[in-house]
Amino acid sequence: MTRMSRRSLTLGLLSGAALAATGTSFALRKGERALVIGAGPAGALAASKLAASNPGASVTLIERDPTRMAREPAPATAFDRPASGATLSTLAAAGVQVKIDEVTGVDWRAGRAALFSGRAMAFDRLVLAPGIAPKVEKIAGLDARARHAWPAAWGNAREARRLSSQLAALRENGHVVLRLPAEISHPHVAMTRALALARAVAAVPGARLTVLDESNDPALRQGFAMAAGLQRISRNVAWLTPAQGARVTAVDADRGLLLTDAGEIRADVVNFIAPQQAGVLAQKAGLTDASGWCPCDDQGRSARVLGAVVLGDARKSAARTVACALASAQALPV
Repeated sequence: MTRMSRRSLTLGLLSGAALAATGTSFALRKGERALVIGAGPAGALAASKLAASNPGASVTLIERDPTRMAREPAPATAFDRPASGATLSTLAAAGVQVKIDEVTGVDWRAGRAALFSGRAMAFDRLVLAPGIAPKVEKIAGLDARARHAWPAAWGNAREARRLSSQLAALRENGHVVLRLPAEISHPHVAMTRALALARAVAAVPGARLTVLDESNDPALRQGFAMAAGLQRISRNVAWLTPAQGARVTAVDADRGLLLTDAGEIRADVVNFIAPQQAGVLAQKAGLTDASGWCPCDDQGRSARVLGAVVLGDARKSAARTVACALASAQALPV
C-alpha cells in the first residue's frame, strides 16, 4: 500500500502551483481528470458542478464511508450528519464516477492521489472536502473504550445509530448527560443536539437531562431555553455552565461516572462531544494552522498551500452549516 510522510506530502502540495495556481479556474479541457475528495454536501455538489461544466472531462468523487451514499437514502436518526443530497444513482446520472476508498496521500508534483486500497488515482485538478475530526483531549479515563460507550454521534452515522439505540433503551427515571466542549465548532448543531436529547428524555417518565456546557456561550444557553420552552420539553433539563462546575476532569465509562468541578455525576446515557478540527487528510497535507482549521479565501483557495482548494466545514472561516457548505461548492470557479 502506498503511503507518504507528512513532509513529502506537504512538499508535493507546495509544488502544486504548476497545476492550479491561485486565481486559476477549474475549467477542464477534454480528457482531463478532476478528483473530488469527500462526499458530504460540499463535495457532492462540487463533483456534480464540475461534471456539468466540463462534459468532456472525467470527474471522480472519492468517499471513504460506504454508508455516505446509499443507492437509496437510508432512514435517518435524530443524530445523523446532514445528507449529501446525492446517491450513487444521481451522481452517476450527473456524469460523476464514484469510488469508495480513502485518500492517504497526495503528490501534486506527479498529479496522483494514493488510496488506502493500494491503488493510486491520477488527476489534473483536485478539490478537497475533508470534513472534520475530533481533537484528542487529555481527560483521565477518556480512552477509545469510553468514546465507544459514550458516542459523540457528531458526523458519524454508526455512532448516531448507537446513541439512538441507547436512548430507546433509557429506563424510567434515567439520566442523560450531554457534554459540550469549550470550543464548539457547530453551535447550531449543539443546539439541535440538546433539543433532540431533551425530547428523548421528555418521552420517558421521570427521566432527566443534564447539559455540561464548557463553552459558556450565553447565546446557546438562552436559545435552548427559548426553544425548549416553546416545545414544552425543558421541565427536566439542567444546564450547567463552567461557573457552575460543568468542566469534566475525569470519566469512568464502565460506571457511567463523570467527575466534574461540581462533583460526581452518574448517567445512564452520555453524549460526549469533543472539540473539532479539520479532517485528517487536511492535517496531513499541511493545510491547517494552529487552530486546527484550514485558512482559505472565499473560493476555498488555501492560504497555506498554493494550489490547494478546500470546501465545506474544514475551512477556518466557515459558518459550518449545510447552507455554508453548499455555498463553498457553488463558489468553486469552473
